[in-house]
Amino acid sequence: MSEARHCAACGAAAAGNFCSACGTSLRGNACKSCGAALSAGAVYCAECGQPAASRETKPATARIPWILSAVALAVFALVLANLVQSGSVRRVGDMTVTGGLPTPREAPNGAPAGGANMPSMEELASMSPRQAADRLYDRAMSELDGGDFERSAFFLDMGLQAYAAVPPEEIDADARFHMGLMQLHLGDTAAARQNGVTIVEGEPDHLLGLILLARVSEFEEEADVAAEYRERMRAVVDEAGGIPDLVEYESHRPLIERELAAGS
Repeated sequence: MSEARHCAACGAAAAGNFCSACGTSLRGNACKSCGAALSAGAVYCAECGQPAASRETKPATARIPWILSAVALAVFALVLANLVQSGSVRRVGDMTVTGGLPTPREAPNGAPAGGANMPSMEELASMSPRQAADRLYDRAMSELDGGDFERSAFFLDMGLQAYAAVPPEEIDADARFHMGLMQLHLGDTAAARQNGVTIVEGEPDHLLGLILLARVSEFEEEADVAAEYRERMRAVVDEAGGIPDLVEYESHRPLIERELAAGS
């Protein structure tokens, strides 16, 4: 009478060369490394630990989905980095050219009245470098108007750093006016004056450049020079029959009107 056998893989009663339950070979093999007998279904040799059989090599086509996924991820990362670097996001909502929310009035320092809420990191990330810098300018001016000089200094410094990251071709007269006012409030009159000079060198009758130079002169107690700049402003406006219709003038109209009335 033959001795009953059981499959080493699944434990089922077995006979013949293969298990009828799981198909595992019932015939022992020899280790190719040391020659020791291998139990049925063994994966490693019990004597030397070498694999009982060579692992199945997957065809190269099996790796194609992983390769394609890696390539797609790399392309996505490059596109995202390019968008962030180039600042190609368009103007957000009803944001004005100076970055603030549109309001009917303007605070004395040139920011929209009523203050500008500090944008979240998500909002700043969705803006172009210029939009983010303009928004920080609005916040700094609003803090100044509210009398919080400690907080305003924080936002003034942040705003100037933000403008430093703006591409040079996007630094127009409006941006230089913002930078000059922030530099003036931080006490850097030389830098503020240079921004005013740069504006009027490009356009001698630009009202924002004349305002900035008038304020710098006033800060340095050069009242006569400040008065001369304001007279030039009035002459420009009189000759044009009113404040010229420029976008940067419209966004600063209340400030321009106050400067025209100052000392008259």
